[in-house]
Amino acid sequence: MFGEAAARDAGEWDLDTLDTAITRGCLHPATGEAVRYFEEERVYSLQIESTLACPQGCRYCYAPADAATVRELAPGDIAAVLASAAAMDIKAVDWLGGDPLVREDWYDLALHARDLGFVNNIWSSGIPFADRKVAEQAVAVTEGGFISVHLDTLDPVVYARLHDGDAGEKIRAIRHGIENLLACGKPAGELVNCITFTRPLAGGDLARTMRYFCKDVGMTICLTQICMVGRACRHPEWVPTPGEIRDACRERDAICYPGSSQSFWTMDVNKFYCGTVVCVTVDGNVTPCSVIRKGFGNIRDRPLHTIINDHRRELLFSGMRQPGPNASSCARCEQSAVCWGCRAMAYYETGDLCGSDPKCWRAASGR
Repeated sequence: MFGEAAARDAGEWDLDTLDTAITRGCLHPATGEAVRYFEEERVYSLQIESTLACPQGCRYCYAPADAATVRELAPGDIAAVLASAAAMDIKAVDWLGGDPLVREDWYDLALHARDLGFVNNIWSSGIPFADRKVAEQAVAVTEGGFISVHLDTLDPVVYARLHDGDAGEKIRAIRHGIENLLACGKPAGELVNCITFTRPLAGGDLARTMRYFCKDVGMTICLTQICMVGRACRHPEWVPTPGEIRDACRERDAICYPGSSQSFWTMDVNKFYCGTVVCVTVDGNVTPCSVIRKGFGNIRDRPLHTIINDHRRELLFSGMRQPGPNASSCARCEQSAVCWGCRAMAYYETGDLCGSDPKCWRAASGR
């Protein structure tokens, strides 16, 4: 279907034969290994939400920082989940926040994870990389992994609608941080710009931003969809229409996945990423992803590996993998080979982790 079947039959993966919607949408540089973990229904990457603190101030942030009683995951808890993950042969750690680089001990934690054999990936606002030393450290500890920054738009007027603080200063800091990462030796292909798609971006602004990062800088784009949880609940007017989502997806495909036979909607982490990740939130809950705040156990009550083994079906969305006659439309979609919609969106809109994604423009056009 994509070319990966032949490679798998040969016992190896040739990235040149894989569709770009797989290689880029998987995010992990070791795409073949991540896809193999997906097929074996195993956890490839552990997301650790180490802190809720963040310098960016996104007004749609899903992390419940405003009402949180705990703002940082204790170092001892992090050490315990890393040890448990290593015993399960999990391959990567995705450091999340807030902004994980706000923690004073972030570098030591990443070094410890690397010493345990993990590949480190960092999801940051991008602002801390304006400090050259932080950029150097991040490049050093993410060898073989990716670094994600978060810049929705290059337009300070649009940015100011969506974020707190000085828009121009923050945009300059993030762009300077990207320059630092490149200068410190991080390949552009291992850098990701995460864009949260909201109505203020619809149209030309989104296209210009994607074109700049993908074509001019050579970075991967991770286009995500605003989800009505956390601070976003205050701004329902920012939810794009199905037509705006359709246009954004088509523009994204043309810019980021030229020649691809596959497509997915505005959630550029494909099923090979989403279906191989679990998250430990800042309060210790184990969830299918950082946006889904439904826990299936807490690491302070039981070890991570026990929680994963007991709740593998829910955490890894088993209901999406072998759909029965009552399966959601996402499981039966023509693009299900690479996309199964956003499970967070399905959960918050329908209450079903394996339900149909009601914000997908393909689903909307079929109603």
